[in-house]
Amino acid sequence: MRPPVRRRRLLLWSLLPVLLALCVAAKLLSLGVLAEHAAVRYAAGDAAGVDAAAGGLGVANVVEPHKAPFAAGGAAVLRGDYGAARTDFETALRTVPAGSGDECLIRVNLALVIERLGDERLEAGDPASAAALYQAALSAAKEAPGCLSPDAPAGAGGRLGQAAERLEGKLSSAAQGPGPTAAPSTEPAPDPSAEARQSQLDQLQDSARQAERERNSGREREQYLDDSSGTAPDRPW
Repeated sequence: MRPPVRRRRLLLWSLLPVLLALCVAAKLLSLGVLAEHAAVRYAAGDAAGVDAAAGGLGVANVVEPHKAPFAAGGAAVLRGDYGAARTDFETALRTVPAGSGDECLIRVNLALVIERLGDERLEAGDPASAAALYQAALSAAKEAPGCLSPDAPAGAGGRLGQAAERLEGKLSSAAQGPGPTAAPSTEPAPDPSAEARQSQLDQLQDSARQAERERNSGREREQYLDDSSGTAPDRPW
């Protein structure tokens, strides 16, 4: 083989890892853009826009694979499809690193949508199914004790604690069966779906802010995003 040809091939092979690194960096940078877009569309109640962002987040996202189904679950909440939201949040929970900040945020939303499904079964006159769903929601809230801590990210500990207390009350009522009709309360009952939407919005906004901090940090170090910070991720996907 002639020396110029050999040198050309060596040059091509030496460029390959650089190109791969650039592709990975571009993907990581795009996550912040997609997160910011999802936050805006979620605040606007645009389920299709959040779904589109979730699709982008799912492309070759081997670093944080839980974030795409988490975003898809948010879009399902906006559509009022709590069954699909439950499936998406359960998928996210299976792929999120155990003990991470994102695990707690996912559990908040999972518990709330399962609770909402239980409310729907109760309204449909099926208390047995409602009780089973309430129990599943309670398990989702309590299976990670660290997430009930006041130090859990984005107020997840307080939200999970409130949800657990509410679910225990609903389970107790379901076990006792229907009682005498009580006077209507003047205080509105908490709406788990509204709480889930607010939780999602808070996390989407955290995602955009975290992405901006990472981009700024990358510019200061003259390198692409460094995804190995010592703290749990603040982003929801």
